[in-house]
Amino acid sequence: MKQADRNAKTQQIIKESFIDLINEKGFNNLTVSDITRAAGVSRGTFYVHYTDKYELLTKIEDELVANITHALSENLDEPLTKHTAEEISGSTYRVFNKALNYVDSERITMRALFSPNGHPQFFNRIKNLVDVLFTDQLTANHGRFSDALPIDYTKEIALNSLLNIVRHWLDKDNPETPDELADILMRSRFIAPHELITFE
Repeated sequence: MKQADRNAKTQQIIKESFIDLINEKGFNNLTVSDITRAAGVSRGTFYVHYTDKYELLTKIEDELVANITHALSENLDEPLTKHTAEEISGSTYRVFNKALNYVDSERITMRALFSPNGHPQFFNRIKNLVDVLFTDQLTANHGRFSDALPIDYTKEIALNSLLNIVRHWLDKDNPETPDELADILMRSRFIAPHELITFE
């Protein structure tokens, strides 16, 4: 096995052990010794690849953010051919489909980092990323966030709703497919909160 392949295998084992420990102990409570013991590697081997647990976390998060950015940017660049506001908005949400496929492929890692045991700033990084890309897409299609409420509240409602649905999906034992979730996200945009409750 080539050295590069050995390094990649070691890094994958360290990453998987690290994610397991986040779920078990929480990021703040785990140590490098915990990681090396779980991964079955020496501290020296760990330090060949990472300075500390914070650098390991940053590298994992950076890779996730870069790949999600790529998936979103690639699809948000596609021109929308719809005409009504509802059709354009629906198309905008559907372009999250490929990003959701990537998130699904990294479900265990994403679920751990989004959890209370993970890293709170990761959720904010993803929210800021979606904010920028989604706002750019709206602008390109002559759309904007509603001014029915102050814009900061409007964005908080829209972005937190979107990401909390994704977080709920990540936590499910029998989740919908990425295609099905994209459809749920689209339909959720056209349902007011009071419409989600009915009385006989």
